[in-house]
Amino acid sequence: MRRAGVDVSRVLAKPVPTARCCILSAPGQRTMRTAIAGSAALDPGELDAGSCAGAGWLFASAYAAYIPGMLDAAVRAAQAAGARLALDLASFEVVRAFRPTLRALLESGAVALCFANEDEACEVVGERRGADEGGPLRGLAYLAAHCDTAVVTLGERGCVVRSRGSDVVHAQPACTGVRVVDATGAGDLFAAGFLYGTLRGAALPRCAEIGCMAGGAVVQTLGAEMTNATWEWLHSRLHGELAGAVVRDSAAAVQQELLACYALIERLGRGVVYYGSARLRRESPHWRTAVQLGEQVARLLGSTTWSGAGGPGMMEAATEGALAAGGTVGGIKISREAGTSVRTAASYLPADAQVYCRFLAPRKVALVDCAVRPGEADRTAYVFLPGGLGTMDELFELLTLAQLGKLGSKHPVPIILCNYDGFYTPLMAWLKACDGSGVLKAAELGALLVADDNAGVLDALAQHYGLPRAPGAHASVRAAAEWMQDA
Repeated sequence: MRRAGVDVSRVLAKPVPTARCCILSAPGQRTMRTAIAGSAALDPGELDAGSCAGAGWLFASAYAAYIPGMLDAAVRAAQAAGARLALDLASFEVVRAFRPTLRALLESGAVALCFANEDEACEVVGERRGADEGGPLRGLAYLAAHCDTAVVTLGERGCVVRSRGSDVVHAQPACTGVRVVDATGAGDLFAAGFLYGTLRGAALPRCAEIGCMAGGAVVQTLGAEMTNATWEWLHSRLHGELAGAVVRDSAAAVQQELLACYALIERLGRGVVYYGSARLRRESPHWRTAVQLGEQVARLLGSTTWSGAGGPGMMEAATEGALAAGGTVGGIKISREAGTSVRTAASYLPADAQVYCRFLAPRKVALVDCAVRPGEADRTAYVFLPGGLGTMDELFELLTLAQLGKLGSKHPVPIILCNYDGFYTPLMAWLKACDGSGVLKAAELGALLVADDNAGVLDALAQHYGLPRAPGAHASVRAAAEWMQDA
């Protein structure tokens, strides 16, 4: 938990036994009988505002109703800390035993988000599941009347979600391709996935989808503990196949950094990635040009502007321009750029729009992923401003991935060199020499474009994405293969 960034400083350990539980499991079904008498329990007096300090949500289980005053203490602690309360109804037997208490809590308006399965949703409105098919939906309607968001899980049929004041019921199907081994933990993992999406500002349908993914992952193994294989399964569906592969065998620190990068990319959206020197600062003749390019591209494509968040330098200049255009920006930061260090206290990026990496590998992989095109409507690009060894490293990695068909993009992505004042002309001459010696074929640089100025960059992007083109601008941009043949 500490490795995952969880604050465990307030975890209490008591010298008494934990609860006992007997579980009967068959494929797709699970029932359990608990015996909590004499077991370790939290006292209402041990839960206060400090317990929720810094948290956006407090998650409570209806099992807490067995401890007199505990649910009231949870409400007070959450309200005192400015956190919202999420309640899991836990079990139809719990709801049946404490229906007046739970209904009073729900009707008080203190619960912002409530989770229930079909049995619990029926029980909370005094019905028995199976009386007719509408019971779970009536339970959902009751919960949505008193909570901001109500969720009823439907097992192999997914879940339904409804918001307060809305008549719209979103039905989310369960994940396909799931071989159910044991349903233990499915509800808990569903709630965890749903809250994960909520904390990242995802829309309700996406939160429901993530919840179904998480629940679908844990049922594929015996018991409630996820295996490496099920974590890989979950992350490959949550962030893509590359994320699933990373989970498989990566060192914990690298894995954690890369997953944080994928989560940021998912939230901000893919777009245009800028590479360039962190040493070329405001006094450089290229600075203002890079600022103007960042602004113009953000207005043209409307996509997120990404960079390695180094600076001051070319990446900051492009980001400054995008911010001037009112665009969304994001950054994947490394501890140190050549010739400078990343500013951690006064970054030019919004605090929630950057991920800090101690290791170079996750940063490089994530920056490539920032501009892959999952859908035809995505408008992305890799733009190389003047830069040194780090910039060349990123450029040749991209060209190699494109050469081998390993970029991971379902649709073509332009790679553009900003040949300001002939900066990249010597590089192109070297590539021509490689072609002449037979170690490289010009045709293998099919995705690479060379633009002499910003007008050329804009024209290349407009042409690639079928947008209106500025008259005459096409003369300042050429495909690398063409450039090498003519040079």
